Amino acid sequence: MTRRGVPGERQRLNLAHELGHLVLKIPKQLDEEKAAFRFGAAFLAPAEVILREVGTRRSFVQPQELLLLKQRFGLSIQALLYRLRDLDVIAESYYTQWCININRLGWRKQEPLEMPSEEPHWLRQSVLRAFSEGVVTQDEAERMLGEELEAEQPLLLVERRAFMKLPMDERRRILAEQARKMAAHYEQDSE
Repeated sequence: MTRRGVPGERQRLNLAHELGHLVLKIPKQLDEEKAAFRFGAAFLAPAEVILREVGTRRSFVQPQELLLLKQRFGLSIQALLYRLRDLDVIAESYYTQWCININRLGWRKQEPLEMPSEEPHWLRQSVLRAFSEGVVTQDEAERMLGEELEAEQPLLLVERRAFMKLPMDERRRILAEQARKMAAHYEQDSE
């Protein structure tokens, strides 16, 4: 869906645009790409929120304000300006003037304050959960993730039952020892 190394603001709009293709039923008389991009921008920067943040009508927008909006909504300056024009917050002529400035400043290909690309976490989290719950082995989890895992094996049910069969004093001693180790670990991390 999106290439690696694409700035986060462009990546997000591209992904939201692709979502638009999946969920919209676009009539044939409309430009499908424009409709999908419009959906993507509206998905990431809803009209109600934009109007509350920016106002309903503007004749001028500071570049620094656009950079703050870029960070807030995760959209490129170009996409934000298009969204402002689409919502009639700025006039068509002001939008055109900004497009000329963007070209002049070299922001068409590389904007200031590029945001880092987002990395998906769902697969990693799901595989680690499956491994933790014993659904997959460590080898299977490593194969799925394409990396070695430095993970402790969870206690087997047999080991947990054996622990519970120990005398209460022995269980308390073991738990107290583990608590001391963890306290030392957290004290070390806080430094």
